[in-house]
Amino acid sequence: MFEQADSAIMNSIMVFRSEWFTKTLIFFTYLGNWQVIAGLAVIAIVILGFLRKKKEMIFLITILISGVIIRTLAKLLFHRQRPDASFSLILENGYAFPSGHAVMSVIFYGAIAYFIYKLCKRTWQKLILLFTFFIFIFLIGFSRIYLGAHWASDVVAGWLIGFSILVFFLLIFKKYFATLS
Repeated sequence: MFEQADSAIMNSIMVFRSEWFTKTLIFFTYLGNWQVIAGLAVIAIVILGFLRKKKEMIFLITILISGVIIRTLAKLLFHRQRPDASFSLILENGYAFPSGHAVMSVIFYGAIAYFIYKLCKRTWQKLILLFTFFIFIFLIGFSRIYLGAHWASDVVAGWLIGFSILVFFLLIFKKYFATLS
């Protein structure tokens, strides 16, 4: 359905590849790896535990598990192949749709941004925080296209799925746990 647009986007991005930009985007792609997110999640959960933020701990664990389940089921349902090896700068296995990096980066880094957002007192702090996390999540997703691991539609779908999961659980937790900070 999106094959022509995906190919056109991939071909356009290949023109801008450089050694410096590739190294930079490999860094961002690693920040979306499940191992990095899992490690940072453990640290965040421990910190929330020390702060006696049990509801936030449950929230974070719930959305991360939900994200993994939904992402995995979607990949098994769609069976979309990754871009051709001629596009790829890194080796990846498994199906492409949706981008797991995009799904999980929106969920995890979005939740962390929400927790920090609630601590910010001034509007300018909130705006800088939101902009920073938006750019961060964008670069993780963009890195997947640039490196040839995903088509653009895989990444956009991943962002939408991740955002939907994040908002859904924020609404649920706020309704049932009004003190979610």
